[in-house]
Amino acid sequence: MRNLKEIISRCLLPMVRQPSQYIGLEVNARCKDIDAADVTVALAFPDAYTIGISHLGHQVLYHTLNDMPGVACDRTYCPLADAEQIMRGQALPLFGWESRRALADFDIIGFSLTYELCVTNVLTMLDLAGIALLAADRSETDPIIVGGDALADSPEPVADFFDVFIIGDGEEPLSALVKLVCDMKSASPDLSREERLLRIAQKIPSAYVPRFYEQTDGGVMPKLEGVPAEIRRAYLADMSKTSPTAMKKPLVPIAEAVHERVVIEVMRGCPNLCRFCQAGHTRLPIRRRDVEEIIAAARAGLEATGYDEISLLSLSTSDYPQLEGLIERLNAEFADQKVSISLPSLRVDSQLQVLPKLTAHVRKGGLTIAAEAGTDRMRRAIGKGITEEDMLAGVKAAWEAGYQTVKVYFMAGLPGETLEDIEQIYWLCRRLSNTRREVDGHRGAITASVSWLVPKPHTPMQWEPMQTPEYFFDVRNKLLELSRRSPVNVKFHRIEQSMLEALLCRGGREVAKTILAAWKLGARLDSWSEHWNWEIWQQALEETAIDFDAIVHREIPTGRALPWGHIRPHLDEEFLIKQRRKMYDVLNEE
Repeated sequence: MRNLKEIISRCLLPMVRQPSQYIGLEVNARCKDIDAADVTVALAFPDAYTIGISHLGHQVLYHTLNDMPGVACDRTYCPLADAEQIMRGQALPLFGWESRRALADFDIIGFSLTYELCVTNVLTMLDLAGIALLAADRSETDPIIVGGDALADSPEPVADFFDVFIIGDGEEPLSALVKLVCDMKSASPDLSREERLLRIAQKIPSAYVPRFYEQTDGGVMPKLEGVPAEIRRAYLADMSKTSPTAMKKPLVPIAEAVHERVVIEVMRGCPNLCRFCQAGHTRLPIRRRDVEEIIAAARAGLEATGYDEISLLSLSTSDYPQLEGLIERLNAEFADQKVSISLPSLRVDSQLQVLPKLTAHVRKGGLTIAAEAGTDRMRRAIGKGITEEDMLAGVKAAWEAGYQTVKVYFMAGLPGETLEDIEQIYWLCRRLSNTRREVDGHRGAITASVSWLVPKPHTPMQWEPMQTPEYFFDVRNKLLELSRRSPVNVKFHRIEQSMLEALLCRGGREVAKTILAAWKLGARLDSWSEHWNWEIWQQALEETAIDFDAIVHREIPTGRALPWGHIRPHLDEEFLIKQRRKMYDVLNEE
């Protein structure tokens, strides 16, 4: 076998634009001995190193598996275009960042599928590793390819590429899968690949093995007895059972990453259940981390990394019950060290008026809030229980506390949306800007970030059609016209990317052939503006004869079987239907 470590050092690192992404010598890396392990796992993040190294879930699983005796877990990321070209030219296989071992030599490769537009990156990584793209074509000695995270909640569009999906929180089921593979290696080394996968399907709760199921008009159904007809989403009942190493000794990147801070997950699940939000509906029930555990993790994480920022992460951090006391504790301990505290986008209610004051002793940048819609009527319809009054008061408090800018998230394309709802996105931002006049006489800098509604699976909107591109272009033009020469800066998601996102989460197994065709035509790093090429995807859609409009732009009757119907989160379909009716009750009010 070639000495990959030497070849990487000689033929790859000197040739790429940012070699620090591929070095693999991060502070706090575990670097366990691959040769001495009973079972080996490579956790694959299908995006650039600078993004993947900052992802908390990826780090949690990395430390969880490395905490297991007999398990060696390495990491790998998607090479950028220049590195991919060099690796293909040198016949250099994709490798583990720490071990420099070829990915094909691992027992298991686990992909974190965080976002729909990462799917072609998965194919790039498998191909660079020398592993067959289609699960049906893999040999007896190929690694078991596992997918998890957000895309596993509606996995059929990528089912042909994966051997197993872990549905839900990965810590316990992925650990159980790794242990089962280890046991099979030692006790039953002659088992065929098919037999090993069948045991996984039968013995690991929340594991979905697509080869034992088929897509029919009645939904996705088992092809043989002994595998569950429904896959229940896993959830970690006690957050204290997550690996403490992930928060206390996080990996510190060699190259500059998108986030460089101590990230502490304070809560899983969200009590708000906004009717468009897939994560809010799938990640229940709510679980919270103890304040003392958070403080200890912050103390250890800062010491182990040298960072000067703590991020309190959850779907809705402002709903953490002890948030005010927690921030006061963090300020009391770390403000003198110039450590700042950051919060994700906040639910804008009366509590927002208090939060800026709680971080008054640390540096200020911008405040991010999620308004989602321009009118109270539309916010009530989508389950966003906030008022403009609270929003105005909260943003005024932010100016008073020293924040320099405010970013507000909105969506367009909501059911029942009117021209007034669209125009009020701009006028709400003007009113938010004007609240600064009461503080220092100036208008505040407001950025409105507008995304396009993708009706996601497992939400009350899953049956809704996505609006047409023509509708979205009209919305964009209207908001650009209103905001010209004003203090409101309006930014938009790329419309075609959102439509592709809809195809990749709402489709069935027929979508896999389109993904494969697009990848063969050159689709790479589709979430990156410099690599995005809608023409490639249009050609792939034409070549594979997918009915794009039927999947993306047509309403789904509530009685029809859904491609994701066999995946069962905490809330059932009856609950979603009731919530959809409540949405239309608001929209139909006089």
